Amino acid sequence: MIWRRRRALADLDEDIRDHLARETEENIARGMSPEEADAAARRAFGGVTRIKEDARAVWVPIWADQLLQDARYSLRLVRRSPGFATLVVATLALGIGLTTAVFSVVNAVLLRPLAYRDGSRLIWIVTYDDRVAPIKSIEVVSAPDFLAFHDHASTLERVVAFYIGMERVTAKDGVVATRVATVSSDFWDLAGATPALGRLPSTNEDAIVLSHAFFESAFNGDAALVGRMVTVNDRQALLAGVLPRTFRPQLPAPAAVSQLSPGDVEAYHATTIQAPSPTDLGVRVFYVIARTRSRVSAAQVKSELETLRASVQRAYPKLASAPRLRVTPFAEVLVGQARRPLFILFGCVLLVLTIACVNIASLQLARASARRKEVAVRAAIGAGRGRVLRQFVVENLLLASAGGIVGLLVARAAVSSMVHLLPYAIPRLTETTIDARVLAFASIASVVTALACGIAPAAALWRMNVQDALKDGTRTTTAPPRALRARRALVTVELALASVLVVAAMLLVKSLWRITAYPAGFDPEHVLTLKVQMSGQAYRTPERKRAYLDEVLGQAGAVPGVLATGVSSDADARIRLIRLDSRPMSILDRPIVRLNVTSAGYAAAIGMRIVEGRWMTDAEPSAVYVINETLARRYFPGESPIGRRLLLPNGPDPARAIPAPVVGIVADLRIADLESAIEPELFLDYRHGNPFAMTVNMRTTGDPLHVAPTVRAKLAAIDPTQALFQVKRLDTALIDSIAPRRMTLTLLSVFAGSALLLGVIGIYGVMAYSVAQRTQEIGVRMALGATRQAVLMMIMTQGIRLTAAGVAVGAVSAAGTSRVLTSLLYDIQPTDGGSFAVACAGVAATAIAACSLPAIAASLVDPVVALRCE
Repeated sequence: MIWRRRRALADLDEDIRDHLARETEENIARGMSPEEADAAARRAFGGVTRIKEDARAVWVPIWADQLLQDARYSLRLVRRSPGFATLVVATLALGIGLTTAVFSVVNAVLLRPLAYRDGSRLIWIVTYDDRVAPIKSIEVVSAPDFLAFHDHASTLERVVAFYIGMERVTAKDGVVATRVATVSSDFWDLAGATPALGRLPSTNEDAIVLSHAFFESAFNGDAALVGRMVTVNDRQALLAGVLPRTFRPQLPAPAAVSQLSPGDVEAYHATTIQAPSPTDLGVRVFYVIARTRSRVSAAQVKSELETLRASVQRAYPKLASAPRLRVTPFAEVLVGQARRPLFILFGCVLLVLTIACVNIASLQLARASARRKEVAVRAAIGAGRGRVLRQFVVENLLLASAGGIVGLLVARAAVSSMVHLLPYAIPRLTETTIDARVLAFASIASVVTALACGIAPAAALWRMNVQDALKDGTRTTTAPPRALRARRALVTVELALASVLVVAAMLLVKSLWRITAYPAGFDPEHVLTLKVQMSGQAYRTPERKRAYLDEVLGQAGAVPGVLATGVSSDADARIRLIRLDSRPMSILDRPIVRLNVTSAGYAAAIGMRIVEGRWMTDAEPSAVYVINETLARRYFPGESPIGRRLLLPNGPDPARAIPAPVVGIVADLRIADLESAIEPELFLDYRHGNPFAMTVNMRTTGDPLHVAPTVRAKLAAIDPTQALFQVKRLDTALIDSIAPRRMTLTLLSVFAGSALLLGVIGIYGVMAYSVAQRTQEIGVRMALGATRQAVLMMIMTQGIRLTAAGVAVGAVSAAGTSRVLTSLLYDIQPTDGGSFAVACAGVAATAIAACSLPAIAASLVDPVVALRCE
């Protein structure tokens, strides 16, 4: 385009010369001298330059030409001041990059449609019992209810039942604990599944389909195995197919009852759900996803399903059924409780971007003060205010574009770090990418930032008096007092916003400290844990499970470096508490307590503190109970529970319950989830209970992971068909249980650190610029007798005033805004005085330290040199 324009202008010059030459020849033919003929021709033609400009304005819009000139001039300024440009681009890259990274997470979790066909019509169906304390594990749907919904609901187009658990799959290298989703036949259509190898299971077929990643890792990608039988939990099942790499259906995280850590489903096991006998007391339960028909509301679906459930209850009168039904949009279930933290994080990162804008505006003000003479000269020779302001806007857009491009790299690195370090801290986090919507957001953020950064310098130049600026001569570039006041105000705003973020981060840090404040005696750093399910035909009787656990404890305890070994329940079981010495209660009035089937060495293995009585031993002739402090306080108020007898359930018939005495009380302990509320808990020796899925706990002398390979090899040799999984340190497992809180804290700490850094740079810049402007004044003061200490204190006083103003405004603002963090805090108030004091003191100390550098430089000014410059 530029080449064509130059060619057109060259042709225009040639045409003008040709026209003038012919006109001159005609004038000579009329009798004029050559000089007179040329002058007459030029008078008749008019101003050559004006005609060129008019022609160029026709070919190229003048605004585009001027815009190109402004861009070229901006690039020259960047080359002339590379340090300034680098600082501005780095600041913008930090602000825009962090903002874009958080928006990309918000986009993936909250804005992007579900990976299902007609995802907006998907609903989540659960039944629950509101007559007892809310327990997530009972929010399921029974098989009879599911069949009624599937076969008779006219408001539903597809109904899918599934459950996620660990199953043993025999792979090429042995038995592998596999995360398996047991799904009903409509799952494949609902999820839009198409196999990469083999086929999908047909209706009523006992078959599995593997994820591509699990197929590659467990079966080495051997396509010859597709269509053959594989062993799943000691049963033969057809390996029907393998799903594509891109197939990752969005399923909610497993409920607390499964004790599964978050992760991707590795296999899908097709199941046939059959109606139980009307006399059965037990029944299979599932999670249920359904797709509604078009233009059907959730209220209509719930009304129809309530009617169907009533008919199911009449058909199964002896079946215990949850009385309540809930229908929720599936997208809300997937997001869970992540919506509010994400909005809070997005608001916090916008504060960081605001601080970046304020910082750049302060730098632009200083630069505008230095360019007052340049702007005055341009205005004096005819440039209007709008033309000058456009020049500044183009400069800002150029820098903001560069900052936005670098910011995208920062955002990509930040997103990769989040997904790598905490992939399951937020639902759908692994789906986070830099897509077209994120790119559009980054572009808009860059433009808005450029305009926001240019407001302050533009306003300063708009109010500038051209005559006064020209009268200043060429000697000085001193900023007017109004510009200095504006920069100080901007720095105050920076420090205030930084204080708000640092206070928020400190509140979350203290919350995390409260959560991880382990009680006396509990030392999870030296405890190794692993899980075993004891599933299959060989472990159908409690006696066989107890024998296996006896061998596990014996082999694990014999490993060098293991001090104590114990087991605990992995299944989150709860029972109704029945006291023999209390008045008769209905089943709904009996309190629900958690039942933990453990062993004699469990208390020593995890460091459990005995409050009263004793712990169980291996030599107990009959069942005994140990209870925690919460159970003792709640259900034995004002009395000692030691010696009291409780009924131990022995099957579904309450009449077969076995009396067992309470022999001890232990301190409350969160052993699975640090954020969970302390529940009343009963401990029972596995030799007198019915163990199912268990966790083996081993206290070691050093790092537990050093003995993990030996322990795993010895336990695997006991029964190679039983998979050992989730081998990790107990402290790691506990920290993983608060991954969402850790991610929020990590991001907010990064934001607070970035804000504080920008604030420090801002106050340092203001103080350094002030010292540079006052160099001659300082020289005069020192020539008249001022000491270096006096000069140092004069500059430091100015910085301390700015810091005090910013921190004070920030503290007041934080007191008013910290309440939005209430849902993220644990055991502290949003106005916690200690957190506010530490945060504000930290911001003030950092800012004052930044002020000390220019103050020291001012105290070292040589008055002779300063006065010679004057």
